[in-house]
Amino acid sequence: MIKITVTTTHEGAELISDILYQYSRSGVVIEDKEDVAELWNSELVWDYLEDSVLSRPKEVKVAGYYDGEYSEISDDFEELMESVKVNCPFATPLEWRVDPVTVVDWSEDWKTFYKIIEVGDLKVVPVWKREEVKDGKIVLINPGSAFGTGEHESTRLCLSLMRSLPLNGLSVVDTGSGSGILGIAALKMGAKKCLFRDIDASALNNLRENIALNEVDGTVEQASLLEGISESYDLVLANITADILAKMENAGDVVRQGGHLIMSGIIDKYEKPLLDKFLSMGFSLVKRECDGIWVGLLMRKE
Repeated sequence: MIKITVTTTHEGAELISDILYQYSRSGVVIEDKEDVAELWNSELVWDYLEDSVLSRPKEVKVAGYYDGEYSEISDDFEELMESVKVNCPFATPLEWRVDPVTVVDWSEDWKTFYKIIEVGDLKVVPVWKREEVKDGKIVLINPGSAFGTGEHESTRLCLSLMRSLPLNGLSVVDTGSGSGILGIAALKMGAKKCLFRDIDASALNNLRENIALNEVDGTVEQASLLEGISESYDLVLANITADILAKMENAGDVVRQGGHLIMSGIIDKYEKPLLDKFLSMGFSLVKRECDGIWVGLLMRKE
């Protein structure tokens, strides 16, 4: 297999994509910062965008993959490129490179990217690495469709803040639970029960698998945030994003008096309005932790 990468312009990207599609059964990839800039300046709500994305070079790269040798298509491909140069000056200057591609078994190779995550004596362990860990509180995770493996800063912040509390005997809600790391960790740390909630049916399937892997009990609901919860809980865990966290209007009712709320997934520039909102709902700030731009908050319901 080979990868053909063509350097063109924003205006020429679609034309070059059409040409590469003739050879690639694996699709075509376009790297164009102008596309991202247009979305960034649109009415879509973005939580965060790396500055480096918008500071990339103006040149546009279009890449396609051909399952064979370049010599099989070189004459035809280069003739098309020369025709574009002559007839479509808006797409020039055109340059291309051809690189060999090593075919790997992605069904297994993706596992090499996941590591064991340690937060104090708590360890989040991909299920295929379970034999590598012998002690500590172990949360086994099969990442499934990548609903969370504990590697993100916001998840580690939640786990760290959880260790600030005595969890023995507590009732817990893990909302936006994804793979269930936080709720499972709470149960492993002594919580008596946990209600797991997520709106994504696929995430819930992965969550149920992880609950079974860890041999813990939990109630699983397909639901949004804290909507429809009528009883109060000792602890609510919410690792989402600031704009979604701000929609937990009934958090003051779900968290019992003296109970706690742990929120993460918060980018620092959005922290103050979110914090002010929950302070006005009767919460006080107990502890704040940060990792780079990410912030985690431990709050108490007064």
